[in-house]
Amino acid sequence: MRALHGLGFGGEWAAGAVLMGEVIRDKYRGRAVGLVQTGWAIGWGASALVYTGLYAFLPEAMAWRALFAVGLLPAVFVFWIRRHIDEPEIFRNTQRTRPTIGITHLFSAFRGPHLWTTVKVSLMVAGAQGGGYALGIWMPTWLRTVRGLSATDTGGFLLIQILGALLGFLLGTYLSDAIGRRWTFLWSAIGSLIMVLIYMLLPMNNAILLILGVPLNIVLLMKFPPMGPFMTELYPTEVRGTAQGFCYNAGRAIGSFFPTLVGFLSQALSLGATIAVFSAIASAIMIVMLFLLPETRGRSLASLETAPTVIASAEGRAQAN
Repeated sequence: MRALHGLGFGGEWAAGAVLMGEVIRDKYRGRAVGLVQTGWAIGWGASALVYTGLYAFLPEAMAWRALFAVGLLPAVFVFWIRRHIDEPEIFRNTQRTRPTIGITHLFSAFRGPHLWTTVKVSLMVAGAQGGGYALGIWMPTWLRTVRGLSATDTGGFLLIQILGALLGFLLGTYLSDAIGRRWTFLWSAIGSLIMVLIYMLLPMNNAILLILGVPLNIVLLMKFPPMGPFMTELYPTEVRGTAQGFCYNAGRAIGSFFPTLVGFLSQALSLGATIAVFSAIASAIMIVMLFLLPETRGRSLASLETAPTVIASAEGRAQAN
């Protein structure tokens, strides 16, 4: 089920983020794409409310099935949305002069000047997603088995954390344009590293834990709003959709190993310590990759259309000399 969810979400995110990034003006791209991404926190909050209600009134064996059924409803809305959205102008202009795309276009993100950018961005996303997965997937289990909360109490804790997530998305959206994509990523990664260690390792009662869930999720999730505009501003139109889709979903695929590794290592360490270890590793990977990537705030998409050609010409001159 999670594999099918990943297949659908990966395709939708890539297409939606590219479309928004190409439609919005350079000056406002960060906040516009970030606000769309904020809908994820709203959906997460709605699902937590449904989770709490269903588990309060239904047997656990039925509640999770009902929860999946409710999750199908928003998908119907997507079909209506698609009928009323046009392709961005920059994409239509490129289509007129571009030859027919073949199966080899799937590898376009690995050609020439794009190769190392693709590798570095994929690893950066892997760090961001891996840390989020390690914490998010194991958080309900940790709250129930280590902190002794019931399913209903766990839902209440998650609602408080989702409030932090919403604030984190809004803050990341603002900072993306205010201080730049790269600095927003860095502050989020450093803050996540510190907050996860505090949350998982320091002794505290459940009341303090509840309060700390807000700043934890603010710093953890403020890194996601800039991802769409950041990747949009790294690639020309002819490869943007393919490259952005690969980087984000390759990062998600690599990051998915982190919660699996948490499960294995928790046989030897406590669950909280294991989550902290892998969250710290994920943040470190993200920080290292960010030092190897450029700032893109305010970059014009039109300026990227000739970038590969310029680089190729420079390489040709160097070889001739």
